[in-house]
Amino acid sequence: MFEVLSKQKDKKPYRLVCISIVSWDGETDSTKEIGSVWKSIIHELAAWTIVYYIVFVVYRVLLDNDKQKVFAAFAQDCNERLDYIPLTFMLGFFVTIVVDRWKNIFANIGFIDNVAFYIASYIRGHDEESKIVRRNIMRYLCLTQILVLRDISLPVRKRFPNLEAVIDAGFLQPHEKRMLDNISNDFTKYWVPINWVFNLCYEMRAKNKVLNDVLLNGMLLEVKNYRSELQTLCNTDWVPVPLAYPQVVFLAVRVYFLICVVSRQYIITDNVENKSLIDLYIPFMTMLQLVFYMGWLKVAEALLNPLGDDDDDFECNYIIDRNITISLLMADQCNDEMPIQMPDLFRTGETPLYSEEAAKMPVKPLIGSAALSSIDEEEKVLMVPHPSSRNPTPDGSPQMRQRFTDKLEAELNREIPMSLQNATLESGRTNFLDVPRRLWNNAFTKKQRSNSQHNLEKVDVEETDVSNSKTIG
Repeated sequence: MFEVLSKQKDKKPYRLVCISIVSWDGETDSTKEIGSVWKSIIHELAAWTIVYYIVFVVYRVLLDNDKQKVFAAFAQDCNERLDYIPLTFMLGFFVTIVVDRWKNIFANIGFIDNVAFYIASYIRGHDEESKIVRRNIMRYLCLTQILVLRDISLPVRKRFPNLEAVIDAGFLQPHEKRMLDNISNDFTKYWVPINWVFNLCYEMRAKNKVLNDVLLNGMLLEVKNYRSELQTLCNTDWVPVPLAYPQVVFLAVRVYFLICVVSRQYIITDNVENKSLIDLYIPFMTMLQLVFYMGWLKVAEALLNPLGDDDDDFECNYIIDRNITISLLMADQCNDEMPIQMPDLFRTGETPLYSEEAAKMPVKPLIGSAALSSIDEEEKVLMVPHPSSRNPTPDGSPQMRQRFTDKLEAELNREIPMSLQNATLESGRTNFLDVPRRLWNNAFTKKQRSNSQHNLEKVDVEETDVSNSKTIG
């Protein structure tokens, strides 16, 4: 790996090119950089230019005047109907789908950092068994990633063409391969190393190497999330973009510019409606259109399968190497390590230093837009209630606050539970609907009066019935 990096020292990094390419300072030859638009479209642009000038020569040299008029009419008809191909809509919709798919794949590529932090922190112990278990758990997680990427990434497949290559690389041991082979089913075995991880974590909890069940649950949740990311990669590869859709888009772009070979010719024939006002030998605008549209299409083609071996595809082998190296360091060498705690340099309020060059750059602090207003903060402010809380609007309709108050009063006039009445009488306050105490007391008083009047009427009726019965007796 380091030999490859040393060979590329003299080559400007692609990410640096992306930053400086807008400067146009002449230092960057973007036509030779990896992933540049010129490298992507140069063949299509050259082929289209050759075909264009073939038609150019045929029209101007080989055709007589009558045939040139027919050609001019045909070119005009093609140019007028060229908008029948909704190229912008098709490309825009297709690129949106492809970019969303690309972002989803990258977000689930499987960086091991989070789960490695949990494993290294929650499985305690410096004895040999604890170290071996932590290292093997990390190795099993990386093994799961390799088994998945072998089936969906061509560079990883070339690196690990079979399980023997995985054993030789150290990610799998012979007795573990025999366990994999003994599992007889017709489905993929990505789940087997994850199953080993779960069993090992549970065993560590049983041996009190994990302090409690809460830590065990958090650790297993991180393992589950890591497995879910790899499962998302499998699902995305299993259900690709329907083949007909990219075929239609790719064909539409190429047919569009094939028609432009005829429709964008400069017409020099006399006595025709579409004779060009100026005769140019180079179709500048059409060539620019081809660069933009074809470059747009090449973006979609490059992002359609980011797990391939093109210039812009993900470096899956690098991710595998990084994951196994970092995770094993966390599990063993760097486990339970921390620096000696000393006072920091900023405890007395010092400002962080800048390099001499960076100190010349202006600092733009975060200031809210309203904070710069000309309102005098020292002026005394009198706070008063808003008139809309009492007065109606000019059209006679009540304000929002008044409507809310009326609604609360209507709610309070309903039947109130006896337990809530007792609690209100004892405490003098309530949380019912979080209303003001004044409204609650008014409503409760109305309810008591209504109940008292109803009881008096009931007593009068009973006394009348008793007197009538005595009279009859």
